[in-house]
Amino acid sequence: MEKFMLIFQGIKSAEQPSAQQMQENMGKWMAWIDKLAKAGKYDAGEPLLPTGKVISGKNKTVTDAAFAEGKEIIGGYFIVNAADYNEAVALCDEYPDYENGGTVIVRQIQKMDMPPA
Repeated sequence: MEKFMLIFQGIKSAEQPSAQQMQENMGKWMAWIDKLAKAGKYDAGEPLLPTGKVISGKNKTVTDAAFAEGKEIIGGYFIVNAADYNEAVALCDEYPDYENGGTVIVRQIQKMDMPPA
């Protein structure tokens, strides 16, 4: 079994969803996570806040990054277990935000032998 990262990218909407719409969407997310977990496919995942830091260059310059100001935002990620890319992509069938213009980026996690801590 391989590990894959599912990166959730959404489009910032001009209109704020209602409390009921947000609750319905969260229910879809929780049902999807539950289904993946029961199948032994879900390993971890978290939503991301719309702010962060960018560290760049030789001098390691740190700047604030207001990711929410961009058109597209990375909203979170899952780590899933799948046999190959085909299965990892199939696990995304029930991603709740397709209907809101969202996308899923699927990346395989490279295995690395790390010395024990």
